[in-house]
Amino acid sequence: MPLKTTSKTYRAVDYKALEEFITAHYGRPYSVIRGLGAHNGALHAVEVSTTYEHHDPDAEEGSRISSREGLDPEVAEVLDRWRAGALDYDPYVGKLLHNLACSGHLKPGEYLINVAW
Repeated sequence: MPLKTTSKTYRAVDYKALEEFITAHYGRPYSVIRGLGAHNGALHAVEVSTTYEHHDPDAEEGSRISSREGLDPEVAEVLDRWRAGALDYDPYVGKLLHNLACSGHLKPGEYLINVAW
């Protein structure tokens, strides 16, 4: 029996280069390792999009979840708190990448983050 596989295209990036990019863009230090909960020798795939899923509890059954263009308001709130120094943790890297894609600083797609030191 042959092994079933799927081919994918990723945007490969080293965690240190990503940290430098995020730190330069936001003007504050950021740790990809803490944001991912990563360890040495890990690869992390992160889907980066310029859309988000919106949940409308008042909509008809079957249409309560829809895709919307732009930055997820919940992500915007977390990033605003992080920028203000009101978080005691580094937010998940996907949230920052989502914001960077929505603002035109990154291309949407799947990013493969190489964590190795």
